[in-house]
Amino acid sequence: MSEPQLAAGTYEVLRNRLRDAASDLRGRLDTLNQERADVFGNIDTHLITTERVTTEHNCVPRDLVSIGDRFLFGYNVQFGLKTEIALADVFSVYRFAENEFHTDSLELIGDDRFKSDFDELYKFYKDTHFARFFRAGPMLHMVFQVGKTSRDIKSFKWRVTPDTIEYLDNRSEHEVRDPAQHEFRWTRTTRDQHHYGTHPHISIQDKVFVETVGGDLTIKVENNTDSGEGIYAEPVNHADQTLDDAEIHYAIVGNLVLLKIRPYQEDVTRYLVYNDKLQQAMRLDEIEHACVMLPGDHGLIFPGGYYLQTGEFKQFDHGLSDMRYQRTIASPNGEDYLYLFYNPETGTYIQLRYNLISQTVETPQICHGQTFFERGEMVCFQTHDEPQKHHPIQIWQTPFTGPNYVPDNQTDSLLFKIGNKEIVRGMAECTELISLIDKDDSYDGLYLDLVKKSSDVLDSYFWIDKDETKNLAAPVHKIREAAKAAVEEFEKVVRVRRDTNQRTKEVQNAVESLIKSIERSRFETIDDFVSTLAQLREQRGHALGLKELRYVDESIIEELEKATAERAERVSRRCVDFLLTPGALDPYQERVADAGTKVADVKT
Repeated sequence: MSEPQLAAGTYEVLRNRLRDAASDLRGRLDTLNQERADVFGNIDTHLITTERVTTEHNCVPRDLVSIGDRFLFGYNVQFGLKTEIALADVFSVYRFAENEFHTDSLELIGDDRFKSDFDELYKFYKDTHFARFFRAGPMLHMVFQVGKTSRDIKSFKWRVTPDTIEYLDNRSEHEVRDPAQHEFRWTRTTRDQHHYGTHPHISIQDKVFVETVGGDLTIKVENNTDSGEGIYAEPVNHADQTLDDAEIHYAIVGNLVLLKIRPYQEDVTRYLVYNDKLQQAMRLDEIEHACVMLPGDHGLIFPGGYYLQTGEFKQFDHGLSDMRYQRTIASPNGEDYLYLFYNPETGTYIQLRYNLISQTVETPQICHGQTFFERGEMVCFQTHDEPQKHHPIQIWQTPFTGPNYVPDNQTDSLLFKIGNKEIVRGMAECTELISLIDKDDSYDGLYLDLVKKSSDVLDSYFWIDKDETKNLAAPVHKIREAAKAAVEEFEKVVRVRRDTNQRTKEVQNAVESLIKSIERSRFETIDDFVSTLAQLREQRGHALGLKELRYVDESIIEELEKATAERAERVSRRCVDFLLTPGALDPYQERVADAGTKVADVKT
């Protein structure tokens, strides 16, 4: 067996060891996760019931907010000729008990100063209508739109206590503002990053290279200005623009390079994400308005989906746009994170739930008002276009409990002594190991990442080798040792693949060149046919010979073999037709006669 074959065989053995260790680790994680749920009283997200609340007048609900065991329901009523709007025309209070809603009095918001300010608001602003409730720490704002746009607002500010609210003032609308919509900073490229040549481009910290010249927007991974080829390209409107004409911003987030590009004289800004590990780029315009970080540097989340550092991504086709990031709610167990996005024009919320262990986002939930109670119950509704008195409101059980909620725990367990958040973090990092092993080895630095990550896991968690935690250390040790060995073997495999690719390319070029030559040939003599058929047989033999190489692409071999066979068949048919013409074999007859003359001249 040759050295390349031996190296490749050893490498496959190591890959199988990694897969077996990953399977073992996955099974142990599943068992540990079940025991963790038993110890800490894990709460799953599920729909409990749908109840209805009834308002005095027909109205369009807008938002709701919980205060202790009650919630404040805000809506808008159209009275036509009625000139005075009372509190009861905008707000109702309901008590939440045993998964049912009970009408309560408006005493909760019965402050005299608030009533006066409320009356003045509707008196002085003709088009006033309730927009939403806005929470900022212990403060609650009742937000009203008083103009034509969602930015024209007035706010009533309250301080929230465990069971009630205290009115403060009506001069705090400047505090009603969204958080930063991007948890990273865009950096504009400068001329210092320009690389000139036949195909100039802009270097993004030497990780990736981008340009909008020559008629298209191109993403390249090689700093080669002699070639215009890249891994991604899309057309631009103006083909004659220069390197300076486009506005290009970027942000580097771990393995990801985010690009914000506006080609010359175009109105639409394009957003792309490039993964340095996979050397892949994709268009991702959904990050334009809002894009925030997932916990543990796992990646990015935005209203339309998520993108992980490892390359996994998902986009949801919910048809909503112009969503703004509002806040993140973390469950006390450290496993689940809820990301809220909001459209101020329509009052629509999108809830995206990210699970730290599985590293996935559940199906988005769309609603027009939502709030949480101490035990994790979420109350939400979807609004309707026509005013009505009866409003269906869903009650969900979620893991997003309040700070004072204490679930039933098995306090004598080692898992309880370690702590739920600590175990979740360790399990999440083990899941990252499994995700890496599932990657194709084209993932840049795969085995070095596996060595580093597995070492970090073993060094960071004292409980990793305990029987009570299913001795996760055992498969992690196997992963680290196999990954260490695979680092060196993979270098040999890379050389084998490079040689195979080079040889495959040589055969492809030879076949392509021969076919082009055949298409240009006139085939005026029998020698032209014989020579061409011989060359086709030779190249077909080279193509079949590629099967002896490791890591060759079988589909390429099939295409080459098919191309040479079909071309040989065509040339053979033309040759038969040529042989039927008078004088087709004259060159051979002349050579035979010439050979006979030479034989007669030979002296014996």
